[in-house]
Amino acid sequence: MNTFDHFAYGSNLSTARLRARCPSAIPIAVGYIRGRALRFHKRGRDGTAKADAYFTGNPTDLLWGVVYRCDLAEKETLDRCESLGCGYDLVEVRVQANQKVLHTRLYEAMPQAIDTSLVPAPWYFDHVMTGAREHGLPSSYLRMLAGFAAVG
Repeated sequence: MNTFDHFAYGSNLSTARLRARCPSAIPIAVGYIRGRALRFHKRGRDGTAKADAYFTGNPTDLLWGVVYRCDLAEKETLDRCESLGCGYDLVEVRVQANQKVLHTRLYEAMPQAIDTSLVPAPWYFDHVMTGAREHGLPSSYLRMLAGFAAVG
């Protein structure tokens, strides 16, 4: 296989943002994961908060996002951008997308990279909102996202 799929839920929701890292990125499905919630508490290299697919285990929590397919040759670049191994780990997840369940991976903040005192930078948060609107995430989810902006 010459491609890989991953579930984007933070700044990589924006196709333009992801394509700056993975030019081949194609959105293949919009969906959600049960038992995870969006948090902005992963410490970025710039000292601001980045998104995390925080595991809650609560089946009423839904993390919305987009499954992207990218050329495998671009995975190393994306892993580096996502600080794989020192900021994020890759974890396998089940994404509910319409009537299908897709098995893919997402980047999850490592415990030592979490700092709940941080807020996202405006430019970062703009990527998240742009991507959420671009892919038609539910209006209730967009309102929830807007609440994070009010905090920061």
